[in-house]
Amino acid sequence: MAVTIGLLMRVVDIFLGILGLLLILRVVLQIFGMRWNHPALRVVVTLTDPVIAVTNRLLGIPSYRSTYRSYAGGRSDMLSAVAAVVVLWGLRTVLVWALQLVILVPAWAVRPLSSIGGILRHLLGLLFDLYGFALFVRVLFSWIQVPYASRVMRFLWKITEPVLAPIRAVLPPLGGIDLSPLIAWFLLRLLQQVVFAMLSWVF
Repeated sequence: MAVTIGLLMRVVDIFLGILGLLLILRVVLQIFGMRWNHPALRVVVTLTDPVIAVTNRLLGIPSYRSTYRSYAGGRSDMLSAVAAVVVLWGLRTVLVWALQLVILVPAWAVRPLSSIGGILRHLLGLLFDLYGFALFVRVLFSWIQVPYASRVMRFLWKITEPVLAPIRAVLPPLGGIDLSPLIAWFLLRLLQQVVFAMLSWVF
């Protein structure tokens, strides 16, 4: 079973990795000024348009074209591609964690008491990683102007603002630059190290 799940994780990594590389290539080709009707860019646009369409729908970003025939390119398209890369990254993180959990659960079931420390470390590590990811995505989506009306953006705001608001009250934005997400990320990592150290003492 572990071998099958390991193979599945590899397939997921390869598939999402290829999609991510194609999205990045789409952005790079536009940065270098490749014409929309160039065969290479047409292939990349055709392969990545479905991913961007799903991401735009999920994030509430307006779609500016559906196929390379109506492809207009520009900043909005590049930002949509970047948003799609981030969504793929988050999807990959969740899928890999879920598959790892499937591998670990049978071992925990055999020795539940001796596995408590491992279970806690695994779950807490996931929570810390997901929250750090949420901070990063909120900053990135704010930068690429994902609308607040988006369900994803509202969710990110709801879970991160209670942490960021007190930091912002102590350290207001400097020259228009909000440093609260960066400070929150460092504090999160510090808290993670403290919690894991305490777990290692107990278990």
